[in-house]
Amino acid sequence: MKLKVALFLLAATAFSLYIAAAQEISNSPPPRQITLQEAVQLALKHNHDIRIAGYTVEEKKRAKQAAKSSYFPSIRNDSSFMHATDTELIQIKPGSLGIAAGTRIPPVDAIISQGGKNFTTSGTQITQPLTSLLKIRQENDLAQAELKASRAKAQLTGNDVALAVHQVYYQVLIAQAHRSATEARIKASEAFQSERVEQVKFGSALEQESIESRAQLLQAQQEILTTDLQLSDLKLKLNDLIGLPLNTALSLDPAVPELEVTCRREECVASAEASHPEILAARAQVQEAEAGVRLARTDIWVPDVEAFARYSYQENVPFLARNFGTFGVHFGYDLFDSGRKKALQRERQAQLSQAKENLAKLTDAVELSVETAYNKLERTQQMLKVSDEVLALRTESNRVRQQELIRGAALNSQANTATAQEYDAKALLLQSQMDYLQAHDELLNAMGSAPQ
Repeated sequence: MKLKVALFLLAATAFSLYIAAAQEISNSPPPRQITLQEAVQLALKHNHDIRIAGYTVEEKKRAKQAAKSSYFPSIRNDSSFMHATDTELIQIKPGSLGIAAGTRIPPVDAIISQGGKNFTTSGTQITQPLTSLLKIRQENDLAQAELKASRAKAQLTGNDVALAVHQVYYQVLIAQAHRSATEARIKASEAFQSERVEQVKFGSALEQESIESRAQLLQAQQEILTTDLQLSDLKLKLNDLIGLPLNTALSLDPAVPELEVTCRREECVASAEASHPEILAARAQVQEAEAGVRLARTDIWVPDVEAFARYSYQENVPFLARNFGTFGVHFGYDLFDSGRKKALQRERQAQLSQAKENLAKLTDAVELSVETAYNKLERTQQMLKVSDEVLALRTESNRVRQQELIRGAALNSQANTATAQEYDAKALLLQSQMDYLQAHDELLNAMGSAPQ
């Protein structure tokens, strides 16, 4: 009696959990329909790495504007208020300035104060650099090179993100195809298992065969659980790449864009060396280093000469008019700096050598990546042809099996197995197609273009 009650409670609990899960599924929103192009556009708009690259470009753009502004004169106001604890007095004795008509000048002692104890000064000055314009030009070239490098790196980041979206999108489609094929194998294994059970009962098959069919069924079920876990991880990764909430349910459109005719191998390599963002960034770094060398050389021998004009106001400052103007030329030159400028010049030259070597290294690396991607494209194209032929054979085999099943010349398990094999061939063809598309995308990325 207690056992029956326990079984009843267990069944009631399982039924309530099933009802709750069904209600949760029914209340959940439908999955979001998305195409590959939409996924790429969302990633280019919301991906964190792309946003950071955009902010870096904006930073370098403002730095370039700041460097350019140094060409023009600057206007500055300096004002101050000071309080002195005491001031020096000037005493003029009687007659020290002379005698006029028998009267001494001054007739008595005169005490003259040198201003008040509170001083106020204010001056507005306009300054135009002269020889410094040579240094400013090098600084402006430096900022321009940094801006070009940041733009090239931002483009490279966008290309990498687009390629990553393509790869994850293809992996999701392949996993879904494998899941469909595994479901077909499970159906065939279940039919085979039931047939083996019946054959064991009538003594026409060994019990070992029934055990083997059961093991194959469990293995297929384990495979589909593994595929589901892989699909869950891939969809989380895709949501993170395109900037959607991680729990967003997605339904991917299996249609992918048709491939454009690729260039010849030599043309691909030449195009990559001419326009790859990584090479453009390296060239900009070489230009930046060259500008740094020119700036260091200019800083050694060019003095700082600037013209200025100033209008000043003062209160309680002795021997100065209340309002007056000054203008002139300022000259400044470091006579001795303990070798700082020479060391800085050698540092800039070392940076230039490093930038040139990095450019040569990246050029070789880009050529290698293009050659590798081109080889992969050719191999996957051959695999695609083989997979297409396999699918044609499996489709014909399944058609024959289904006709034999109708005539009673084949078992259900054999027909289901043929169907499962056709699904496997379709999954293999899809994987070959996705591998070919991915190889094409990798070739575009190696050439410095973003996969579309």
